[in-house]
Amino acid sequence: MKLNKKNKILLLGFCIVLYICYAFAFSNTWEYYSQYTTQRELTDTGLNDPAYLQNLLQKEKQLDKVLSQYTNTTDASFQNELLRQLSILSSRDRLKIVDFKEPHTFVEKNIRTNSYVFSLQGSFNGILLLINSLENNPSLGYVKTITFIKKKNYRTGEDYLTGEVILQKSETVKERDNDKNYNKY
Repeated sequence: MKLNKKNKILLLGFCIVLYICYAFAFSNTWEYYSQYTTQRELTDTGLNDPAYLQNLLQKEKQLDKVLSQYTNTTDASFQNELLRQLSILSSRDRLKIVDFKEPHTFVEKNIRTNSYVFSLQGSFNGILLLINSLENNPSLGYVKTITFIKKKNYRTGEDYLTGEVILQKSETVKERDNDKNYNKY
């Protein structure tokens, strides 16, 4: 094979591409992998240490105590709190709460999930601002889906936007709650 000018340029370009790939991708991957292995070794050795496990249990108890302040104990009080927040936010963003359906509850692997479905009417930006406010309040749960529907009022000839939102809140099922027939759903 004869190394003419085109082959030399191709070989040089290939070497440059290999260097760029190494500099930006491969070296970072190897660096992250070495950090991962060292972190994993630290956690493996730490989990065998009884003092470390005791410290983790103490932290877990503290976190449970702090998180228990933010969780509501009954579904009715949570639903009332959600409606209160929705009415405050909808008046701020000039929206109208069109529908608030009965919550759907199901239990899977000792986790009860309540789905709250409600519909809003108003501007697109207003609905998005309300959804953003809901997502930034983790005690209310998380937004599962949003469905926008453009409808027309034939009497007035105006178009309006409705948004149907499904908000889910999950919590662990306590032993006494298992007796309340939540598993029938």
